[in-house]
Amino acid sequence: MPTLQVCLQWTAVVFNTFTLIIGSLAALAGVYELIYKLDEGSATHIDFEKIRQLTMAGTLILAAVIGCSGAFLGSIKVLVVHLVFLVCLIGAHIYRLMHYNEARHVNTTEEFVMGIWLKELSHSGAMHQLEQRYECCGNKGFSDYTSTMRAPQSCFHTVDGVHALYPYTEGCMSAVKRAHLSIYRFEKWVHCGLIGYEIIGIILGITLCCQLTNKPRRYTY
Repeated sequence: MPTLQVCLQWTAVVFNTFTLIIGSLAALAGVYELIYKLDEGSATHIDFEKIRQLTMAGTLILAAVIGCSGAFLGSIKVLVVHLVFLVCLIGAHIYRLMHYNEARHVNTTEEFVMGIWLKELSHSGAMHQLEQRYECCGNKGFSDYTSTMRAPQSCFHTVDGVHALYPYTEGCMSAVKRAHLSIYRFEKWVHCGLIGYEIIGIILGITLCCQLTNKPRRYTY
């Protein structure tokens, strides 16, 4: 019959395996967003939040690997290192939540879209990727093109190579702001969820450390 210590060790291994998966998914999401922004020609818009996200994802992956190793080997020292990483991650999440600012994020998005629109005015085609991705047209609407240039094909919904008769009515400024703000709010709740998840990991790690500490004490009597 498995002892409590063995059960805790395998529970910690399973928990950290899930943590490894979560960290890997977070890292892939961060890389995808960075590549996507570079493809849009918005390298100047890339803030350090995505770099922080990748750093935190890497730390989470490292913490998961260390946690699995510590639980499997039954090493208190390795588990303590794992707990330190989790505490640091919680601190990083709290720091991120304390600096959560929707207004600043919206302003940054507006500057991003306006910069691409200004490029469109001088070099046709700069807005095409935004218009296709967010199903929008122009800066504030398709009427932005009527006075200066013809609305491009990216402003029209396409099915099997056939373009719609009328362009998208929504401008890219409002469409991109809405989409980016939705992602920004989702990331906020992800940080909150990860704090709770990592607290569970800390409780599990401390419990396992206590169990491992109590075992040699029994042999001293």
